[in-house]
Amino acid sequence: MFTLNQHMSKKRLKFFLAFTLGLNAILLYKVATQSVDSEKRLQNCHSECLYLSESRRIDQRNLEELICARHNKDQFIFRGTRNLIKGAYSEALHLKDFAKKYFRKDLDQTTKAALEEDYSRNYLPFKDLTWKIESLVDNIHRESRKQLTILGDQVQERIRKLQNPSDCKTAKKLICKFPYCGLGCQLHHIGNCLLVALGTNRVMLVNYKKVRYPGFEKVFLPLSETCSNEDLPVLTVEWLGELQKNYDNIPVISLNQEPAKDETLFRAFTIPKSLQESVEVLHDDPHLWWVGQIMRYVFRLRPWIVGKVEQITEKLNLTQPYVSVHVRRTDKLVEEARKCEIEEYMEHVIDWYDRHVGSVEGGRVYVASDDLASVIPEARSKYPRFTFLYHAEDKKPLKDMTQTVKGRETEEELVSLVCDLMILSRSDYFIGTYSSNIGRLVVQLMHSVDDATFKTRSVDQQMSFQLGIPLYYRSIEAHFGQEGELSFNAGERIVLQPFVESPAYKGFGTNRAGHYGSFPMYKVEKILPPVPYLALSNKV
Repeated sequence: MFTLNQHMSKKRLKFFLAFTLGLNAILLYKVATQSVDSEKRLQNCHSECLYLSESRRIDQRNLEELICARHNKDQFIFRGTRNLIKGAYSEALHLKDFAKKYFRKDLDQTTKAALEEDYSRNYLPFKDLTWKIESLVDNIHRESRKQLTILGDQVQERIRKLQNPSDCKTAKKLICKFPYCGLGCQLHHIGNCLLVALGTNRVMLVNYKKVRYPGFEKVFLPLSETCSNEDLPVLTVEWLGELQKNYDNIPVISLNQEPAKDETLFRAFTIPKSLQESVEVLHDDPHLWWVGQIMRYVFRLRPWIVGKVEQITEKLNLTQPYVSVHVRRTDKLVEEARKCEIEEYMEHVIDWYDRHVGSVEGGRVYVASDDLASVIPEARSKYPRFTFLYHAEDKKPLKDMTQTVKGRETEEELVSLVCDLMILSRSDYFIGTYSSNIGRLVVQLMHSVDDATFKTRSVDQQMSFQLGIPLYYRSIEAHFGQEGELSFNAGERIVLQPFVESPAYKGFGTNRAGHYGSFPMYKVEKILPPVPYLALSNKV
């Protein structure tokens, strides 16, 4: 990467921008060629299989074998094409951010005046490049969406069967305990318990008396309909992990999630061995899809609250398309996260409306926040061309809509937050912070029904999950880092640090030598550990 300074001439800058855009154009052309070829192959395969099925020339079993055989090569092309696209997208974001950061430097007035024209002319192609890559991905995923929907529904049915045994008295059980924390935090802890329950083939039960929010059972569907939480045993054996002790002969165990459980394979950022092959072909982030399925089951709502969400969206005239934003403030800023300014969110909102609608005029932005009293007036003042919408329970005045920690612990606030979560996850594009449990939950719910890789954006850190395994990556090419960057050879294992703030195209982690620093994400690929979840031991 060139080192740019205040003395770079206008001519040199033009050459640099043209050179980097040219490289990405070549890469984009290669991606497009492979994408079109792969899509044509798949269309021909599906057409032939459909014809054979409808004409009854082969039976269903042979049809499935034909589809699998014909798809093998195409799936390989798909995976290679997706990797190219993700690399191109990551590089494009990197270049776009680099250009923006440079042009925003505190340059002298003469230099600024000389570069103003170049900025307006040359920055736009970076933005256009990312849009074209997103369109390519959308075309590739068009066929995958149907298969992902079927696979997701099958997984939900497996979970439902595990959670509803015909004879609850003889079924092995796992009692889920969790710490006193916010709604997103507690839902994620229940998700962790469900991962262990699926891994050990046990029914998971939760003591709702320990839940922070009153009305929890009124809002969410029961995790089990055949096993009652009222029949929880008083004495249980605490589960310390299947790698530490054999619990096969113990009928009831409890999982106390105050400490992290490092002695188990059944955690986030894994994938069931029986699902790995299918999901890797259909989704860019298989582990995120798997976590999404877990949270999808946990986040099943009673019909009355689904109806309430419909009433809210109708009242707000919140029809597609719309973008959603979650702004976390108040107590989160004390120790856990920095304050992200409204401009950081709106940059992505503007990009999305420019790309998909062609104009920002009247663009609808649904805002959820624990500090609406300050966020909404600021957003409306700075961005008057947009329409900012929010949900106010019982018509509270906006000036009173800053939550206190204690003020959240009511049934009214629980219902309001759940409605926000539903509306956020239904949006066409979501911008939030992954330092927030709510922000991460929205993304997981979006990934549970689609590949939302290019439909979500974090303005602070990378995706993480409470008590998840370390995020391992393998370098696919060498990187010789500059100051503050991590250097590695091709084939090295890198451990990502998701809680370090970084843009989408950059990661922070450690290499095998223990060195720490940032690195470009397009030079690494995720290592996804397959785990033998007993409840899904057979292929779905």
